[in-house]
Amino acid sequence: MAQNVEVLLANDDRQHKYTRADFTALRAWLNRLPISQISSLYYCEDDLEDMGCATSAGLQNRLESMRDYLLKRAIDQNPHVAEGLRRARMLHVWSKSACDFLVQAADQDFSTPKKTDPVSVWFRPMIAALIKAEGAKTIGEMIDLIRTRGDGWYRPIPRIGAGKATAIVGWLRKFEGTLGPVRMASIAPVAADKFVVVTPQNPVLVPLERVILPQALDGATGFNRNPSFALVQARNDLEAIDAYLYKFRGKEKTERAYRKELERFLLWCVTVRGKAMSSIMQEDCEAYKDFLVAPLKSWIGKKTKRLSNDWKPFAGNPSPASQKYAVLTIRTFFEWLVNVRYLAGNPWVTVGDPVVAQAITPLQIDRALPKLLWTKLAGPGGILDTLTEVPDLELQKRYRMRGAAAAISMSAQFRLVRAALLLLGESGLRREEAAYATRDKLKPVPGVANLWELDVLGKRSKWRTVFLPGRAVEAIKVHWNDRGQDFSFGLADMPLLSPLYVPDIAPAKRKHKAEEGKLNESGFSQDGLYRVIKTALRRIADDQTLDLDNFEREKLRSCGPHAFRHTFGTQAAAGRVPLDVLQRVLGHASLQTTTIYVQAEKQRSIEELGKFFGN
Repeated sequence: MAQNVEVLLANDDRQHKYTRADFTALRAWLNRLPISQISSLYYCEDDLEDMGCATSAGLQNRLESMRDYLLKRAIDQNPHVAEGLRRARMLHVWSKSACDFLVQAADQDFSTPKKTDPVSVWFRPMIAALIKAEGAKTIGEMIDLIRTRGDGWYRPIPRIGAGKATAIVGWLRKFEGTLGPVRMASIAPVAADKFVVVTPQNPVLVPLERVILPQALDGATGFNRNPSFALVQARNDLEAIDAYLYKFRGKEKTERAYRKELERFLLWCVTVRGKAMSSIMQEDCEAYKDFLVAPLKSWIGKKTKRLSNDWKPFAGNPSPASQKYAVLTIRTFFEWLVNVRYLAGNPWVTVGDPVVAQAITPLQIDRALPKLLWTKLAGPGGILDTLTEVPDLELQKRYRMRGAAAAISMSAQFRLVRAALLLLGESGLRREEAAYATRDKLKPVPGVANLWELDVLGKRSKWRTVFLPGRAVEAIKVHWNDRGQDFSFGLADMPLLSPLYVPDIAPAKRKHKAEEGKLNESGFSQDGLYRVIKTALRRIADDQTLDLDNFEREKLRSCGPHAFRHTFGTQAAAGRVPLDVLQRVLGHASLQTTTIYVQAEKQRSIEELGKFFGN
């Protein structure tokens, strides 16, 4: 039977016509004004009859329908407010901000598709739901999904066959002038002149995005390929790696770490061993273990951008712990290849792990800032407070801001950094936890003045609660004012920290800018937050007008966001916070890990031993 390829909504389905009286009546109804009063205040009898709402019940049905339609549209346009709006509907308690979200949703122009449009505005409900289930909630995200997956982008999606997929792509291509080209490839799109055919005779080292493998080494006919029907559509080793990494979409840190190890191994297989990854045997695996101890000099270079010609797989000789991590990562990957019947067997199963000496102090707690420096930097009246009050013109001169950077409000940028450092240093959050923390998870602790609690999703996908003093929350509020956002709307699913400006580069603009050029409150990636904090700390360390000694300046230059987690841990331990409490707040799986912070406070040890010896 022929497939039904109707995928788009009719124009009438997208254009709900409401009058100014309807919106006024809706606001009044949401604020619990009786229907009888709304009917007499905002409508005449002819209007009510034309709408089929001559009775109070009819008018209430119209307002309920209008509310639910605008609610769905508002949630699709701004998922950050979804939970708040759903809760307002459930409790029938609507703040002014929540009402504004509904009304703004009706003002959107859907005459021509834009990348920021929700897919539900243009596609039939079933199609929209299936696409949204793949993580593509907007037209732009759907285009990215199609580009990344390639010609068979629709195959993992149930109930979307080749006919519907062709209709969807055909419709998108009608609007390439505004949406951009719908180019499909099996890997992320890169300029054609940047692809490199990697062979033993041409051992050029490039990241996976630029690799092309010759047919003899691409793994399509590898010795270890499973002759049974595979559970993935990967035709070669590159596609197998892509399929595996796709499992970790949304887990930026994990995906990046795994990609690094797998691209190193693939390049080694082809250029050093002269084999396809699918033809590697146990002896080859042992040889790669030896290679990790001392990689070739041509494989080592300074960290740089992945598309740079100076890119190298290693920044130095891997430590024993890094070698062990590489082996574990590759072994797990090969186990998955066997499970999906891409490979017949796992050659890593008999390969032992590199020996790693157990560190006396596994955490690098020496990175923690001394209490005096932390207070000088982030305490009341400290360096960050001072810099947020300096006029922008003076800051631009002081830090030699030029070109587009001169348009940035540096005082606002320092207010962002102050909020970020207090969020990290007063709660012990990890970088990624701070980047993804949202407003709806932050609320005051009942009955305790000046204390707030924040629920965060941490390692091992476990939720935990951390606590923030009022000073940290006030700094976040000020940052929200700079963003033009209403911090008092506590149900908003919006990131606590978000960029104030976006560099004029394509990836940043795709993530952070809406169609009109405004910021879309998508928050920071963990790497983006890292760069903002590192840049600010370097500026502070190099600023000779600030009261810092040489040790303090070097400490600030070298520390990153994780140093403030250690700062919190050491200072909380020194402040006699019970270890079981500190363990829960930091999210440590083992109490033994938490006790390390006690060791960091040498002064406490000196005091206790002094008492013991009677001094």
